[in-house]
Amino acid sequence: MSEPAEPTNRTASAVLPGPGTAADPDVAIVGAGPAGLLLGLLLGRRGRRVLLIEREAAPEIGGPGNGICPILQPATLGILDDLGLLPDLARGTTPVTHGEVVAGGAVVAGYAYAGLPDAPVDYALPTSIIQLRDVLTVAVRATPGVEIVYGATVHGLPARDDVTAGASRGLLLETAEGTRTLRPSLIVGCDGKRSAVRDMAGISSQVTEFRRGYLELRLPMPEFWGGMMRAYFTSDGYMLGTPIADDRLLLVWITDEETAGRAADGPFDELVERYAKGVPDAADWIRAHAHDRSQLREFPHHIVRPDRWVDGNVLLVGDSAHGVHVYGGQGLNLSLQDAACLADAVDRALTEADTAELHRFEAVRMPFVSAFQDMQELHLAALAARSAGQGSTQGGRRSGGGQQGGGHLPEFAPLALGQPELRDALAAAGRVPAGSAGGAR
Repeated sequence: MSEPAEPTNRTASAVLPGPGTAADPDVAIVGAGPAGLLLGLLLGRRGRRVLLIEREAAPEIGGPGNGICPILQPATLGILDDLGLLPDLARGTTPVTHGEVVAGGAVVAGYAYAGLPDAPVDYALPTSIIQLRDVLTVAVRATPGVEIVYGATVHGLPARDDVTAGASRGLLLETAEGTRTLRPSLIVGCDGKRSAVRDMAGISSQVTEFRRGYLELRLPMPEFWGGMMRAYFTSDGYMLGTPIADDRLLLVWITDEETAGRAADGPFDELVERYAKGVPDAADWIRAHAHDRSQLREFPHHIVRPDRWVDGNVLLVGDSAHGVHVYGGQGLNLSLQDAACLADAVDRALTEADTAELHRFEAVRMPFVSAFQDMQELHLAALAARSAGQGSTQGGRRSGGGQQGGGHLPEFAPLALGQPELRDALAAAGRVPAGSAGGAR
């Protein structure tokens, strides 16, 4: 990991206590979603004792999906490939190999994943979030020293009475067997944008909510589309067309909340026509295959900015640390890349009994994520301004007010390859032989 010139964390490094008893884990991870599972898997491979805590019931492996299909970028896929998980994950989906950006009716940018230097794979991969969870769950269950407890609720993070120095907490856990207090060395919040761990640790956060403004339409996959991701900037927003899992074409429309609300609540055929005009490459296909509202989904989104990610022996990871809007498609990638880099930082912190490594990660990662969130908010504010007829200024030119400007585009290489300062850590994250590092001493 690169060393920052000057740490930016809000709290000083502190002593990291050992587990309270031999029965307590080294690390308790609250939330057994993809980020929590990946972190638990990587720590288990380093010989650490890990307890994953999940409030939902144990999943049915291979059960039905929930329709959420994020796109994993090469940096993330390289980690999963090193862990031997990519073949199972890639079944039943079309890799994305190319992309292009259309504004004002013309292609203004294009890219190919094969042209990226040092990319671990030459494609991005749409995947079912349920399939990703299942693949990681099976791997975790096969890893010695890692346990998942389902149907469990965390009721508090009481101060540890066996530690005299530092602000160290235990974890009050309720399961079907009753309530008990755990005293792990480290507590990790991987419990999402509405993180209970974050709240119980007293970590304040700024939340920007977008109740409407995101609509997606799912259609059968046309043969002519191929492994292409196409982004269209129009007078009333941004549309994205991409293959997703289960051989479907996903058409996403991101616009201001007022426009999205009127379109979603209005006649379905008028909404279909908006999509057809916004995605002209598939206009006839859209008109022929968009039949009813069962193909349409609308989601709220949040941008979440906690004032710190590390507090004593509590660490926030993924959406708990930095919820992002869907624009740019980086939420799950950021979370999984957090987990991959933090596995080594957590292992070192446990070895050294000090949180300095965790603060170093925070100091490197937080400015990068904050800049990405700033870009998202700038783009979404520009959409709202266009809707209000105010327009916005981009690079000295006016956009909005009916113009089809290029919007605020994130850079392609960081999306595909991850944060530049962390690329070496990402490349090495999945290559640690089981039991080879700090644990099991």
